[in-house]
Amino acid sequence: MWLKQVFGTDKPVIGMIHLQAMPTDPKFKPERGVEFIVESARADLAALRGAGFDGVLFCNEFSIPYTTKVPVVTVATMSYVIGRLADELTVPFGITVANDARMAFDVAAATGASFVRGILHGAHAGVYGLSSVDPGEVERHRYEVGCGDVKTMTAIIPEGTRQVAERPIEEVVKTLTFNLNPDTLLIYSDKPGSAVDEDLVRKVKACTDTPVLASNGVKASTVAEIISIADGCIVGTGIKVDGNFYNPIDPARARELMANARAARGEA
Repeated sequence: MWLKQVFGTDKPVIGMIHLQAMPTDPKFKPERGVEFIVESARADLAALRGAGFDGVLFCNEFSIPYTTKVPVVTVATMSYVIGRLADELTVPFGITVANDARMAFDVAAATGASFVRGILHGAHAGVYGLSSVDPGEVERHRYEVGCGDVKTMTAIIPEGTRQVAERPIEEVVKTLTFNLNPDTLLIYSDKPGSAVDEDLVRKVKACTDTPVLASNGVKASTVAEIISIADGCIVGTGIKVDGNFYNPIDPARARELMANARAARGEA
């Protein structure tokens, strides 16, 4: 399985670095400048590194509310910030650009990322209205920018959305894996911070050989159970100070979660 080859374990736990708001984002603070983004990311990276996370995922989370018309300055800023941290990255790292997977591959090409997490398929409805992704366009862009070897992680159903044409999850998985052959399938909960449906994880794993990761809602108290079912997980808000989305990573929470994960994996 590619997860073991890249992360050194069959059940990787990937920590998210929620990048601060960037130029053109509503929450960007010009008086703080880009250096504030760099230093905030550096502190979160140090917390993840100290806790022993298997991988890191950079995302423009604080660009909220997101847009499908992501400005070029977002790609430039993300690439600059990650470049500033290059010497401090000791584990594989990935990229998410909300809400445009094409630009995630642009950042990956510029920074040498190992994987990209993005919405690579489907038509969905949610708080951002109707969204439709052309997987053929995204995949061609991936290869155009030289990211054919960059691993892909895609949501089966993106967080907080419903399919425009409702289909059984098994059918979605079957057509997704046949047409796009992603390296990883991601399962989200219904809302940010809530736990994923473990029965849904089991149902998906029963109908595919593609690795399945829980992509949100993981906490120190739940990580052991999650990775006993899924092939790994991505952790964000669950390791923040007070469990608050907008807070920095809490080193103590991060250490506790990884200690529980290592114990569940049978590691010393």
